[in-house]
Amino acid sequence: MPDEFENEPMMSRENKAFVAVLGAIVFLLFMLGLSAPNLLVEDGLVEDLSAAGFAVAALLALNTGFLKNVSLTFTDRCLLIGTGVLSLVLFLSEISFGARIFHVQMPKMKGGGEFDGGHDIVILVFRTIRDAGSAGILVAMIGVVLLLAVAVALLLRFRREAEAMVRYILARTFEFRLLLAICMLASAVILDLIPSYKAATLEEILEFSASGVLILAVAGLRWRKGPSLVRRDVRTKNTIRQHWPRQL
Repeated sequence: MPDEFENEPMMSRENKAFVAVLGAIVFLLFMLGLSAPNLLVEDGLVEDLSAAGFAVAALLALNTGFLKNVSLTFTDRCLLIGTGVLSLVLFLSEISFGARIFHVQMPKMKGGGEFDGGHDIVILVFRTIRDAGSAGILVAMIGVVLLLAVAVALLLRFRREAEAMVRYILARTFEFRLLLAICMLASAVILDLIPSYKAATLEEILEFSASGVLILAVAGLRWRKGPSLVRRDVRTKNTIRQHWPRQL
């Protein structure tokens, strides 16, 4: 990780402003969703917009990641391609992998419902633990404790590297927005497990907002990397034009 980020502030002003605006938008959309529940029904307007947003993010990320005339580091390209794949999976999950569009019967899940989305994996895990009774809950708790212990041990062992990575992400634009979108999507998965109308409303709003954050993240990176190429091209063309009469 670059050493210059060790003395950087924890979060850039741009990222702070972005979080503030995003928080306000999520709050307003949440209040709107509570007052207009018809917008959040299955295959409703918000879910359709979320699917469209994830599709746009996937196309934009994959297109930018595979472009040869865009100045990107190897890490940038890997993150873009990973973002494109993630967005594509999220798009397919939002449309239930085409089950309702093409009238395809998806696999039935134990306990009810169909396996037609990525969040169903989490639901199946929780149902399996619940059905296993006290023994299953005990095993799950032991597993969680062991994972936390390993995570804490690794964090203490590589504390300087972890701090440098956190500062690096918080100081960058693309990486920070990508992490923010992932956190929003993870929160939406957790909210999906809560049998509450407000939780379901916030889940849809977070998914819709995350699709917009992914688009802004990729578009911002592409815009930042593009101008330098344009300026180099202009200088090259001007140089050629200046020497053209001499070549003749």
